Parts: sequence; C-alpha cells; structure tokens
Amino acid sequence: MTTDFATYCLKVVSKFLKKDVLYQDFFNAVNSALADLENAINELKDDFFFNTMTLDAVVFMEKLLKITPFQSQTLENRQDAIRAKWRSSGHNSIILIRNVCESWKRGEIEADFINGKIQIKFVGEYGIPDDMTALINAINEIKPAHLAYFIIYKYLLIKDIHEVKTINQMQTLTIRQFARGEE
Repeated sequence: MTTDFATYCLKVVSKFLKKDVLYQDFFNAVNSALADLENAINELKDDFFFNTMTLDAVVFMEKLLKITPFQSQTLENRQDAIRAKWRSSGHNSIILIRNVCESWKRGEIEADFINGKIQIKFVGEYGIPDDMTALINAINEIKPAHLAYFIIYKYLLIKDIHEVKTINQMQTLTIRQFARGEE
C-alpha cells in the first residue's frame, strides 16, 4: 500500500485523539480494509493476463470457454489451454493453428499445408512440449475435420552435440531433449 492510512490519520488528528484507543482501532480497521481492497485490485489486474491468472480466474474462464481440465494439468498448463482456446476463435487458417500452438510452453512452431495435410513442426526448444494431450485436443477442435495433421518435434541428435558442445554444456541437457528421450 502506498500510504499507511492509520499512520497518516494519527498524524493529522489532535494529540488527545492520537491516544484514544477507539480511534486507533478504527484507523487500523480502515487500514486493514484498504489493504484488502488493494490486494483484490492487484489480483484482478493479474487476472487480465493469461500467464498471471489466479486459480479462481482460471476456473471461471474454463467454465466460460467450456474447457474441461485434466487432473494432471498444472495451473500453468491450464492457463495455456485458456490462451489457446481464446486465440482459436476466428477464421480457421494456418495462422490460427500457429497461434494456438504457440500458446503452449516451448510452442514455437512452423505450420504449413504439405500434401493436403497440416504439418506442425516445433522449432523452438528441444523435446516434446508440455501437456501435448490438451494441445492436440485444441488443434482437433479448430482444424477442419477433413484435414489430417502430423507433428514434427525437434530433438538433439548426435550430430548436434558430438564435437559441438562442451562437457559443461552437456551437463545442462535433459534426457527429454534427445530423440526417444523419456523422463
């Protein structure tokens, strides 16, 4: 809070009132109520952005957008699903599919039509993006029903690391970043 209401009020009232317990209690109660209001305003501001939404806002948006979360989804995964659903409204196109995919963490992709199919190629970080089940559900919801799609993931290959990376750089890699890697 920028100004402590109780401290300010006790500065401006007479010396006699400063010592009065009733006034002190009143000012402290108002101060507490103002602090609660400020916290509620800050929380409300956070709820306007997908990546800072509180759990209450996520639950509200899931109901509004008719999203059923999986039990295994984290708050961050649920925020991503909301972002994807929000972005999925509009005319269906490769740009729309790209926007939905980029809603996921590590979701930097290239999307194109190849031989009558939608190709979704992850080109950002290595490995499979988090919560792929929800991403696939989002893609299935927005893509035309007659179009098939395939997904290409980016993995580290031996040629990417052999005589390219140092031992220290290798120690920062996870098994998930390698082809057929599992954690």
